[in-house]
Amino acid sequence: MNTKKNITKILSCIFIVLAFTCSCRSSTPSSNTIAPFSDLNWNSTVDDILDSENVKHSTYDSVYGGLCYTYPKEYNGYKGTVKYMLNEEEELMAIAWTYSSENTQLLNTLYDNIHDSISQKYGKSGQEAEGVNNYGDVWYLDEGNILLSLMLTSDVKALQYSYLNPKVSTEK
Repeated sequence: MNTKKNITKILSCIFIVLAFTCSCRSSTPSSNTIAPFSDLNWNSTVDDILDSENVKHSTYDSVYGGLCYTYPKEYNGYKGTVKYMLNEEEELMAIAWTYSSENTQLLNTLYDNIHDSISQKYGKSGQEAEGVNNYGDVWYLDEGNILLSLMLTSDVKALQYSYLNPKVSTEK
């Protein structure tokens, strides 16, 4: 089995669960840049995504009914993957950056650094989910929820940092 494909599938499953747990609120999207690892906003189009990343990409079905575009993406010195998930109307519903490593200490440190950065900007997380091999936080914001999760199993060791469009975010 291809480990990278398995990681992508597992992270997609995690993202699906988190996205459905945090879906349903409707609001007007912001025109500002959304995530620190992308220069796009909720009004960005498929052409904007293609122009912004300007490297070879892959696609698969998005949990929102459209396509998910994935690109290699470095963030804070770590080479990961950025995902742009669209709905059936080709509206951008979520942006996520994922990073995997066999080094669990590195992943924990990266998680803590990103968590601290988000907490400094937005305050304490509104939901802290902890499991045996994974944990995460959700910040419930009017401009869209932020999700940070970490999975550490024998097969998968990965972090995912996601921003959800207000149209698919919920309040606490």
